[in-house]
Amino acid sequence: MLSSDLRNALHVTATLSGLLILFTTFLLSHRNSLQSNPVPRTRYFVRTFLAWLAALAFASESLFLATGSYEFEYSLNQNIAVVFYATGWALISLRKTPIFGEGISFCVISVFYSSILTVLDWSSKEKVLPSIQISRLVIILALFIDYILQWASFRLSHMLKDEQHSAEEAQPFLGHATTENCLSYGTAAKTADPQFENSDSESDDEYGRSASSKGKQQKTGNIWASYRDGIKLMMPYVVPRQDRKVQACVAVCLGCLVANRFLNILVPRQLGIVADKLFAGQLPYKDLVIYWALYILHDDAGLGLIQSLAKIPIQQFSYREITKAAFSHVMGLSMEFHSSRDSAEVMTTIEQGRSFTRVLEVMILEIIPMLFDFVIAFGVLIFKFHSSVALCMVIASFIFLTLQIITSSWNIRFRRKLMRSMRKQARRMHQAVESWQTVASFNMFDYEDDRFGNAVDTYLTRKLTWSTRDAFTSALTEIIMPTNFLLLSSLVVYEIYSKQATPGDFVFLLQYWSYFVWPIRGLSYRYRSIIANLTDAERLITLMKTPPTVCDQEGALSLTGINGHIVFENVSFSYDNKRQSTENINISASPGETIALVGRTGSGKSTLMKLLMRFYDVSAGKITIDGHDLRAITLGSLRDSIGIVPQDPLLFNSSIMENLRYARIDATDEEIHEACRSAAIHDKILTFPSGYQTHVGEHGVKLSGGEVQRLAVARAFLKDAPVLILDEATSSVDTETENIIQDALRKLREKRTTFVLAHRLSTIMDADRILVIEDGRLAEQGTHKELLQAGGRYNRFWEAQFGKSSSDIVSFSD
Repeated sequence: MLSSDLRNALHVTATLSGLLILFTTFLLSHRNSLQSNPVPRTRYFVRTFLAWLAALAFASESLFLATGSYEFEYSLNQNIAVVFYATGWALISLRKTPIFGEGISFCVISVFYSSILTVLDWSSKEKVLPSIQISRLVIILALFIDYILQWASFRLSHMLKDEQHSAEEAQPFLGHATTENCLSYGTAAKTADPQFENSDSESDDEYGRSASSKGKQQKTGNIWASYRDGIKLMMPYVVPRQDRKVQACVAVCLGCLVANRFLNILVPRQLGIVADKLFAGQLPYKDLVIYWALYILHDDAGLGLIQSLAKIPIQQFSYREITKAAFSHVMGLSMEFHSSRDSAEVMTTIEQGRSFTRVLEVMILEIIPMLFDFVIAFGVLIFKFHSSVALCMVIASFIFLTLQIITSSWNIRFRRKLMRSMRKQARRMHQAVESWQTVASFNMFDYEDDRFGNAVDTYLTRKLTWSTRDAFTSALTEIIMPTNFLLLSSLVVYEIYSKQATPGDFVFLLQYWSYFVWPIRGLSYRYRSIIANLTDAERLITLMKTPPTVCDQEGALSLTGINGHIVFENVSFSYDNKRQSTENINISASPGETIALVGRTGSGKSTLMKLLMRFYDVSAGKITIDGHDLRAITLGSLRDSIGIVPQDPLLFNSSIMENLRYARIDATDEEIHEACRSAAIHDKILTFPSGYQTHVGEHGVKLSGGEVQRLAVARAFLKDAPVLILDEATSSVDTETENIIQDALRKLREKRTTFVLAHRLSTIMDADRILVIEDGRLAEQGTHKELLQAGGRYNRFWEAQFGKSSSDIVSFSD
């Protein structure tokens, strides 16, 4: 008969192998779509019946072993093993759809284990036990054949579906072509993730959006794959490839972790030595001092302090890199994204970079060392005590981790709701503070107080729900560890009673228990922490996955010395692929020529200029500058070549000098002053208390509309670009100032291609060509005189503004 040690090794190995199979398949299948299509009802009952028979066969062996009616020595490890396999097959029988990897692997390990036991026990005089094992072996083999047949049938059906799907894909579907992440041609198809659609409807899902196919996938199956992809996406921003200081801090942390692994054993071992000497009647003062020194070194005052200090640069590095990457990505996204997003929510999302930083820190610096602690604890318990003690510890620990994973997933939905309400609270506050002047003008302070208060109450209500559920789930899982300690201590006490261990070993267990429980409890706590932080960072991951609809093509040219020959060639564009904003527009502007665009509000004038700035890409046709398609040159060189004076300029909450220098960072003070003189604002600025250092307030609220407009004109002067866009550049100034600015703009336009968008027709009378845009089409074009004499739409606009008849118009324009 095989020796007792080898027999115990067989039971331990078989139990650990089966445990790893079940736990691994649980991790992969939990909230994931690993299961196959539902099996036929008859096949399901057959498989379930066989699995229950296998479970009963193992259970019957456990009962037989408990009676003690056999000749070989009682084996606690064997009893633990057969109870585990009985439980495992009972759990597998509960699956309505099979997981082939799990079923086949568990069958193989069960057959291997049962076969060896049958051979070993066959020499026993007691033949009941081998009979049970042979019957069980037959049942498991039948289960194995059933799984193989189901797997073959499943693979065959999928092969047929793949062939059919490939045949369908060979046919074009509405002529749609595949696109890369950067959609350089056309912007009708939105690529931004729907998670960023703003919605306050409670009927929306936890992302704050309507249920979509992607949302359903995350709820039902692919959430872990999404998290894995998110970690892979963000990892390059947290690996300190070039930062030697951070690399050194990582090395220090790893060194502390390794040293702590040894101290986890040395500290309780030293206390056990103290206990043994006390029982032997000796005074262990020296050993107590050694214990004190080891404990201090192991505590937060020793290696813990060093590790905490070394973590600080690592945390700062990862937070800085992730936050900068998120900010840079957001600023690089197209106008399509920014025009449809709430800025407060986007800013809150960027700030959640610290959540992802915490995820990576926990995974690398805490979870991996805890796994080593777990393995070390298993070895220590085998070395110090019986292998059954270590086996019970492992089984209880895996049960604890499984419960933690299941209970943590119960709270994910509520965590998402909590984060959504937090973003809503931030959005309410940001909107009210940013729009204070509007709130004050309409005396809506009480209304905004109520709105913000409701948002806070919603946040607190959802936090209460999440915190309560989290507390209950923690309490549920915490029951496992004291129960495990009761079992282990009972086994150790029995070994001490039977003279196989000393009282010092029990003291060792008491002291080591905290170090053993720490990695297990820490793993479960860190798992819940990772889930919470990943849930918080979901929108950041989605944000980083959102591709820009307009970006530089591969090999794009960086143009310098642009002359400014602009051509719109059959340009059409649609924002939503439903209604054309512009259609078949043809415009040619030579260097130094001024082109004016007039038309009703919403006719498409601003859209044409957005296309020229390449905030959007054309849906059809093309726009060229000096013969180069805009899509073939870099965005930076294009926008460096265009100066713009918008109708509603936005200023930063900083000094006038900083706002002006934004047009050209390397501009001197004298150049800025000269630009302001040209815009008729220099003398006015000198009257301010702090002159050019005067702060303008949020969006320039401390200045008048005319002053803000003239600062925008000054920035255009300072940029000195070859192409100029004037969007109602003098709409907010008085007549006298308008005349001064118009004189300066005429000088500025002499050698520049200028596009003027105007409603006040008096400002464009001297334009080289006037284009009348109506419903996105070019309705008329010509000089001021030509259009008046034609008596068309431009003439009607003029009469509506000035009340002049056609006969008076020519003399007035002269």
